[in-house]
Amino acid sequence: MPNRQFVFAFVCLTTSLLCVGCVADGPQPRQRPHIGPQPRDAQADVLLLNIGPPTDSDGDTTPDTFIASVHVFDERYQLPVRVDGTMSFTLFAQGGETALQTWNYEGRELQRQIIQAQVGPVYRFRLQIPIDAVPVREKYVTVQCLFESDEGQRAQAWHRDLPWLSVAR
Repeated sequence: MPNRQFVFAFVCLTTSLLCVGCVADGPQPRQRPHIGPQPRDAQADVLLLNIGPPTDSDGDTTPDTFIASVHVFDERYQLPVRVDGTMSFTLFAQGGETALQTWNYEGRELQRQIIQAQVGPVYRFRLQIPIDAVPVREKYVTVQCLFESDEGQRAQAWHRDLPWLSVAR
């Protein structure tokens, strides 16, 4: 049986070695910022528009559908916000001023487009050219996203030179 002095010295040495491991040199990781709920009066100051590649959903070999995702930001808040208003998308020929197609979402219809992403709410739309509309046969198109709040404040984002047809006309 070990003597008491040996056991006491062993316990003290072990404890001191464990404490030495707790001391850290060098830069410490920054604490994650605390992000509270979005402002009650959140507004759309900035839109981040992402457009997926167009696809042919009806099998006629001409693209007619694309996915648009929009993150809405209030400049006072770090993450995307959820807001009320009207969001519209307009499809233009490259360099054109005449709308080829327009989609509008407001009220509950707009709120149904929200999905909860890891960073916060994102508005996701499946935009399809109606089957009875003239097919878009442009090589490149431009998409405009316009948000107008219920109070009349507007924000917009553009996606220019989106490849539409993969082959030349």
